[in-house]
Amino acid sequence: MYTIIKSYFRNFRKQKLIYSITIGGFGISLAVLILIVSFIIEEKSFDRHFPNIDNLYRIKQADQNARIPKRIYQTILDVAPEIESLCLLSRNGTLYRYKDEKKYANVVSANESFLDIFSIEIIEGSREDLLQAKTDVIITEDFANEVFGSQNPIGEIIEFGDKEHKEVKAVIANPKKTSSLKYDAIVNLDQNLFGSTRGYNEEEYHMHDAVFVLNGSANPKETEEKLAHLLKPFEGYEETVLKIQAFKQVYFDLKSSSDSFNHANINMIRLLSWIALILLLLAIFNYINLTTAFNNERHKEICIRKTTGARSNTIFYQFIGESYLAFLIALFLSVCFAVLLSPLFQELFNREIDIFNSLSSYRVLVTILIIFLIIGGLSGLIPALSVARFNPIDLLQRKIKFKRSSVRGAINTVQFMVTLCLIISLITISRQIEYVKTKDVGFNKELLLELRLQGKTYNKASVIKEKLLKFPDILHVSGTIGRPFGTYSSSSGTWQMDSVEYSINNMVHMNTDSSFLATFELELVKGRNFRPTDKNSCIINEKTYKHLQLDNLEGKTIWGSPIVGVVEDFHFKKMHQQLGFIQLRYNPEEVSHLNIRIAGNNIQQTLAQIRSTFKEFEPGITFAPRFYDEWINTMYQKEEKQAKAIKIYAILTIILSCLGLLGIAEYATIKRVKEIGIRKVNGAKVHEVLAMLNKDFVKWVAIAFVIACPIAYYAMNQWLENFAHKTTLSWWIFALAGVLALGIALLTVSWQSWRAATRNPVEALRYE
Repeated sequence: MYTIIKSYFRNFRKQKLIYSITIGGFGISLAVLILIVSFIIEEKSFDRHFPNIDNLYRIKQADQNARIPKRIYQTILDVAPEIESLCLLSRNGTLYRYKDEKKYANVVSANESFLDIFSIEIIEGSREDLLQAKTDVIITEDFANEVFGSQNPIGEIIEFGDKEHKEVKAVIANPKKTSSLKYDAIVNLDQNLFGSTRGYNEEEYHMHDAVFVLNGSANPKETEEKLAHLLKPFEGYEETVLKIQAFKQVYFDLKSSSDSFNHANINMIRLLSWIALILLLLAIFNYINLTTAFNNERHKEICIRKTTGARSNTIFYQFIGESYLAFLIALFLSVCFAVLLSPLFQELFNREIDIFNSLSSYRVLVTILIIFLIIGGLSGLIPALSVARFNPIDLLQRKIKFKRSSVRGAINTVQFMVTLCLIISLITISRQIEYVKTKDVGFNKELLLELRLQGKTYNKASVIKEKLLKFPDILHVSGTIGRPFGTYSSSSGTWQMDSVEYSINNMVHMNTDSSFLATFELELVKGRNFRPTDKNSCIINEKTYKHLQLDNLEGKTIWGSPIVGVVEDFHFKKMHQQLGFIQLRYNPEEVSHLNIRIAGNNIQQTLAQIRSTFKEFEPGITFAPRFYDEWINTMYQKEEKQAKAIKIYAILTIILSCLGLLGIAEYATIKRVKEIGIRKVNGAKVHEVLAMLNKDFVKWVAIAFVIACPIAYYAMNQWLENFAHKTTLSWWIFALAGVLALGIALLTVSWQSWRAATRNPVEALRYE
């Protein structure tokens, strides 16, 4: 062991650049790997802290809808007695008032089974009869400290939304960091504080998440069969099948829509994991590439050791040992690199990463040990085999000629291929994000505000609207339930005309008033706008009109609402989805938001006027208006994070590729120093020498470009399938990536090439 260490550091002093490159490459890739492994291990631990997790399940629809109608609660318990406890719940952000303070809280509405199913720990108050009364509220320890400070909260009154006052009955422990269900307070389910609804024709269903504990001796498959067809008697659910899902899978379920739980970003985890693996492979390639290249310079050392009795296996184990030593040094450096890189990854993960806490986990340590044993051995295997087979006599007689290895060219080609794929991906994702942000949404989103009604403003929409319109810089105001890009409800059903039945799935419906079209600057293509005398009338969009194959509107109704107009199509969903069906219902009294069109003369003054008007009705209001253009831009944060992750990895990959190129360029100039000297003596120009040294690197980039283009094209086409509205993969994206990769390669090697090309040839030839 001592011999290996001594030999390694002796050669380190001779080739500081090469050894620094190999150790640095390993260090960077291992740092990223430590961060990714730490994050994934924490993700895998979500919800595992519940004592009954192995018997905990949720009920969902087979079409991935995560919620079920409240009305089948008792039916479930009747048909499946092996269910020990069943909980219905919904979670939402809700405005609360305590004295003069008014803020938002994350509130769960649930029945009393919630406490046992989720093993709620009571800190203050009695567990008896909790959530039995509609006026009960249970708050978390953090929420109690924030609202009440050191005061005892038990018995205090809090008002939520516009509902009746709630009395604090207990203080409970905060949800664990690794819980997929986060909340500040829990209230009784029956008060209908909030919750989603689903309509079908004239029917309306209150939808909730359903979680239950199954008897340990029961068979989950048999229970699922009992529940499968419970929804068939209800209109609109004739074809719906219910399934059960192990609760430990809920956090990783990306297909379920609109439930109460937080979910893992699986696509981001996969992306980060794959590129972390690629980075590690690039570091291994660099080590193999540079070690095998510079082992040719160690042939004298190998020769002497073999002629003094060293066996081939001794030389083999020495080089394997040096590989492990390099990897071990890199492992210690990787912790420092991980600390430096952690702020970048914390932003990607939306979570703080405690490196040292992760490293204390036996799982992380075991993972690192396995990686150390496998990667350290694999990295040293090829260099060790290449030197162990040398015959010392052939070496001394110079019968072995060290040729330029095609393997080194292949490795550099792979590195550039990865770099090119990442550059193409980054450009494409950035273009798509820009495309969806700037695409015409069908209405004028500039200088248009959306403002949620809160507290006492909730039932004063018409009065507030009248006051706002008195300000000259406020042009139009429209009240809506939900708003475009943030709709609340939808319906499915059938529509019959001339004995032909048409089905409509997921038609969004939105309560509004006669100012909606003017506020959003939309044009009617048929019919008329709402009138104050209208009752239950509606306006549909062009897509709905064409789908129903209407030729006129006279006497036409949809689900009991007379159709009075057709508005031009506009986007009300994210660009991931196709343009859908929408029904605007005339109901100016039941609205949740005000949409305000302002002039651009003095925006700050106009905002101040809106704020003062709202505070007349609700002094404790949290005034948080949003401009539509800015709000819509925030809807693509997932894609922006993917672009940021790829950008980070592209930079790290480029660094590793450049380090490898720098080492190979150093090796190439050392091996060809005499050739360069002879060429210069015979009249070769500097640019000719530069071209000779750089042509191999240009060839590698060209080959990598040919391989990378179809791979990147296929991958980006698949990614763009996530969007209903997408940009095109133009040829210039690939050309630009190729030029960038070539420029990076030439800039990296040109310094070494320039030094070799401008060196005095006498220095290279004086001993010949």
